[in-house]
Amino acid sequence: MTSRVHQRIPALVLLGFASLLAAGSFWLVELSNQSAGSTPSKINSTAPDYFVENFTYSTLDAQGLVVSRVEGVKMTHYPADKHSVIEKPVVRNFSPTRPPTTLRAETATINGDQTEVRLIDNVMLERAQTRGDEPLTVTSEYMLVLPKKDIVTTDRHVDIRVGSMRLSGTGMVANNATRQLTLESSVSGIYLPPKRQ
Repeated sequence: MTSRVHQRIPALVLLGFASLLAAGSFWLVELSNQSAGSTPSKINSTAPDYFVENFTYSTLDAQGLVVSRVEGVKMTHYPADKHSVIEKPVVRNFSPTRPPTTLRAETATINGDQTEVRLIDNVMLERAQTRGDEPLTVTSEYMLVLPKKDIVTTDRHVDIRVGSMRLSGTGMVANNATRQLTLESSVSGIYLPPKRQ
């Protein structure tokens, strides 16, 4: 009896090893399938892949001079379409030939190729006073910035202050390159003469 058991021990060990090998192979195949299946879902996911807090991002020209600067409390990047969301953004444009311009908002979204910046809630555009130009302030709830064209536009209501003049309207195109500002509809204005000293 014991000789029969001894004869079967190698076969039992071999069978156990084969079973263990089969179970391990099945586990590896399942793990591989899960990994392959999770890769597209990560790419298509709406979850962010990174964020940066209290940042400053500058763009330089060919001579190394700052052309624009973006600051914010927090920037969150989303890999699905490569867009970013910025909390409390401040966008500044610099040019040796034009007055500096600053844009502020509660939130901004920047598309993947950085050709569109959407400013949302309590948006303010400010152009500093320079020789021959009055200071300019424009407020709205939404503005679209097209950095490569140096244009700011909106289809919403805007309030504008240029020195002592007040304007309001719906829809606006502000071209910083040509320094032209156009209101599209429902335009009204008030001119307050300068105070005598």
